[in-house]
Amino acid sequence: MTARPNHAPDASGPPPAGPDRGARDPELELEPDATSSHPVVAAAVRQAIAAGGGRIPFAAYMALALYHPEGGYYLQADRRPGRSGDFLTAPEAHPFFGRTLARQVAECWQRLSRPRPFVVREDGAGTGALAYDILTGLADEAPDALDGLRYLLVEPNRYRRQEALAALAEHGFGGVVEAAPPESVAPFEGVAITNEVADALPVHRLVWRDGDLRERWVTRHGEGFGEEEGPLSPAMAAFAPAAYLARVGVAPQEGDRFDLSPAAATWMAGVARTLRRGYAVAVDYGYQAATLYRGHRLAGTVRAHRRHAVTDDPFGAPGHEDLTAHVDFTLLAEAAEREGMTTAGFTTQGAFLASLGLGDLLVRFGEDPETTAAGYYAAQAAILRLVDPGGMGRFGVLVLAKDAPIAPPLRGFAVRL
Repeated sequence: MTARPNHAPDASGPPPAGPDRGARDPELELEPDATSSHPVVAAAVRQAIAAGGGRIPFAAYMALALYHPEGGYYLQADRRPGRSGDFLTAPEAHPFFGRTLARQVAECWQRLSRPRPFVVREDGAGTGALAYDILTGLADEAPDALDGLRYLLVEPNRYRRQEALAALAEHGFGGVVEAAPPESVAPFEGVAITNEVADALPVHRLVWRDGDLRERWVTRHGEGFGEEEGPLSPAMAAFAPAAYLARVGVAPQEGDRFDLSPAAATWMAGVARTLRRGYAVAVDYGYQAATLYRGHRLAGTVRAHRRHAVTDDPFGAPGHEDLTAHVDFTLLAEAAEREGMTTAGFTTQGAFLASLGLGDLLVRFGEDPETTAAGYYAAQAAILRLVDPGGMGRFGVLVLAKDAPIAPPLRGFAVRL
């Protein structure tokens, strides 16, 4: 097996640790970096607060911390995911994630009557690890799908785009793969794939006070930043959050907190608009609205991730740590449906991968005479993590269709866990 583009563990590599993105890996005993903000990001936040009369919505702060063109967490030259980075996503956990997902891509291609060209759009493509696994999976199980395939790496970080193109070309996929920033994607027919993208889009932080929603604004706090409550920002007021919560069946109680992302809805609508005909598959940690906005999550879901550690303080080191919030899949589905899409199904990652035969890949791997016992047990542990309902297995999978058949149900919805 050749090395994958981001040098994440192959099938014989060690399993990751921890139940969720940002979970601490006990095999990583690295000295933590000094807790400090990226100076360019911190200056930009201070400037925005001054221009905003002393405060800005949390969504504006999160956008600067993650996507400032000179110091934003996701636009810097350093790599972020992986065992030596700040968090592990499913493609870093094991190549079988992408190779199993390739089976769903192949079925979508068949249901679309095998179009040429057939485009796979992957948002947040990073260094191309998931693309490599999907492409090798298609080569093994649906090689005809590669004839006329264009795999589009949609990635805002120019360093990652360059790395991904070079690595995939080195692995023989140079004639198949293209890369572009999100704003440059042309309409296409095929499949749009997103894995842990929506969780890192800016959210507004709201709280229910005295029978109404108020917004939590970011302010200067000494040399750093903090929060204060105030009225809804114009952007949030236009979103009409109270009406949305009522529509999805949520009845707020005093002190309940809600992290809402109009940015995620806008992004999903943009993906839907570029899809002339086909399917969209969104994998992320989150829930449908009625489940998301209840219980312990009403203390808020914004988290900061750094060196496989997680905290609920988002102001520790803006620009040097990831910021995420649980995804509202109801909000994503509504945004896509307004652009002509239909929900084909929603399930957990564990059920989705099981439906697509993830276990078959493990059996096949175990039957390979070159597989060592250590390699097999390591792969088994990594796969269990991907389907564990207490870990990555509880992530949500939303599939949408536009002018494409959804009956009978797609293969990914065969198993109910």
